[in-house]
Amino acid sequence: MGLHDRDYSRDDSWTPANPWTRAENAPSITVLLIIINVVVFFVDLILSGKTPQESLLANWFEVRPETLPKPWLWYQFLTYGFLHSLTNIRHVAFNMLGLFFFGRAVENQLGRAEFLRFYLVSIVVGGIVTSARWAITAMMTGVPLQAVAPGTIGASGGVMAVTILFAFLNPHANILVMMVFPMKAWLVAVFFVGANIFGMLGGQGDTAYDVHLAGAGFAALYAMKRWRLEKLDPAYWGFSLSSFTKRRPKLRLHDPDRRVAKEEAEADRLLEKIQASGIDSLTNSERKLLERYSRRKRESRQS
Repeated sequence: MGLHDRDYSRDDSWTPANPWTRAENAPSITVLLIIINVVVFFVDLILSGKTPQESLLANWFEVRPETLPKPWLWYQFLTYGFLHSLTNIRHVAFNMLGLFFFGRAVENQLGRAEFLRFYLVSIVVGGIVTSARWAITAMMTGVPLQAVAPGTIGASGGVMAVTILFAFLNPHANILVMMVFPMKAWLVAVFFVGANIFGMLGGQGDTAYDVHLAGAGFAALYAMKRWRLEKLDPAYWGFSLSSFTKRRPKLRLHDPDRRVAKEEAEADRLLEKIQASGIDSLTNSERKLLERYSRRKRESRQS
């Protein structure tokens, strides 16, 4: 079905879809992320044995002040986001509840692949920011990197990014705060950011306010700049496992029918996106693709 065969009216309201229903018949990325976090939590709890306050996995995978100046530890910028406190189950519980409630909506609007890229990048950004902050503090104070601050764990930076992006995409959606008080999403986002700023300035507790604010800042830039992160996908550059295991043919056959079918499928996806989120949700490249598709359809009808 092409562009001229559909009649869409813009609807700015958002209705969450069943998270297990996707065009690819694949499960929700949000649900998979929650499962991974919960499984890692219990694996860490079992491995840590009778001293859960000393997380075995955190010794290897938490992000630390010395992570930034040691490139061989840069994997910690991502892995810390899948670990949680073993002595405070609310840490993992609240993070996963937030990811569940806001992640499904954002995933529905961004698409599975883009949502996963957004979530992982937000965790990496938070890890880099907190490591850089404490590394700079160590240099300014003369305190050794290992002593300036403890390691950081938790998915809260990614969850904060998802929450703030939800507010940008659905500013007037009603959120039940504490399951009782309805508030607009944009107001909840302002409250979260403000609370973290005051918490960071107060310098009290062991909450990673800098990670939260880094996630919020990344989400705000992502929304305002209308970024897309496809270029972070190796498939975007033509890299895949098969490209390394199979020899490519020297001759490439021109298949116009395949190209047209691919263009039709992409146009259908964008039209569904317009129906779900409005035309303003399209990026510049997506708008240009629809314009080219529409122009080609008009020319084919005139000829």
